[in-house]
Amino acid sequence: MTIRSIWAALVLAALSVASPIAAQGPDVLSRVVEETDGTRTLIHEATIDAPVDAVWATLSTADGWKAWGPREAWFDFRIGGSIETSYVAGAAPGDAQNIQHRILAYVPERMIALEVIKVPEGAFEPGVLDGMWGVYELEPLENGKTRLRILGLGYKSDETSSRILEFFKSGNAYSIRMLEQNLKQAGGQ
Repeated sequence: MTIRSIWAALVLAALSVASPIAAQGPDVLSRVVEETDGTRTLIHEATIDAPVDAVWATLSTADGWKAWGPREAWFDFRIGGSIETSYVAGAAPGDAQNIQHRILAYVPERMIALEVIKVPEGAFEPGVLDGMWGVYELEPLENGKTRLRILGLGYKSDETSSRILEFFKSGNAYSIRMLEQNLKQAGGQ
């Protein structure tokens, strides 16, 4: 069994355990935009039934990040800092199966821009994530709700990048639904 197939099995196991929970979440709209530079942008949008400060906490704290699905998270929350996560319970910082993001920019309770700088060895073909980054945008709405918009930027047009885009098209929607369900449970709703 390759590392890539082990990683895929771990992700699928996590998704299958929580899929009944995630199925109850918000409507998630997704679309792909063809950019003028030949790259593609994957956009997800949803209205989260939680106030913007609660959604921001899921993006700016280690405990909050776990609401998206990871079992472990470590933060150095600053421009140039990092967010490291693992879907493996009991993992430690620096483990080979961890995912690491670099914080490119943020505006508290409004936006955070991240670049993936490390994925589990063998999870993706070398270089396929080069030039890719993501932006999470938050907009407070009436009645204590939040509009969440996730942009995945820099997807190339080759076959491997297209497979990764499709993976994140469903994976991000799943994570958004899991996020809302976890926020509801934390708020006692």
